[in-house]
Amino acid sequence: MGRNYSQVFMHFVWATKNREPWLIDGIAEEVHSVIFKKCQELECPQIAVGGIEDHVHLLCELRPSLSPSELVKEVKGASSHLVNHV
Repeated sequence: MGRNYSQVFMHFVWATKNREPWLIDGIAEEVHSVIFKKCQELECPQIAVGGIEDHVHLLCELRPSLSPSELVKEVKGASSHLVNHV
């Protein structure tokens, strides 16, 4: 019997509320760390994360059993929680 093989890469970009420059003074590194940890928890290997003070880019591999919207919900929730409590 054959096996299925799936490899899906997703590039996500999201902005801060009202494009405010919140990702400054070391906060960006903390946000990137939280994103990395959340991707590990969700078993979606992070390939790259970056951005500037008003938006974030994430390139990761998406596992077949997780929808893109669920991944974004989890990652954005974790990163916004950090920003709102700093």
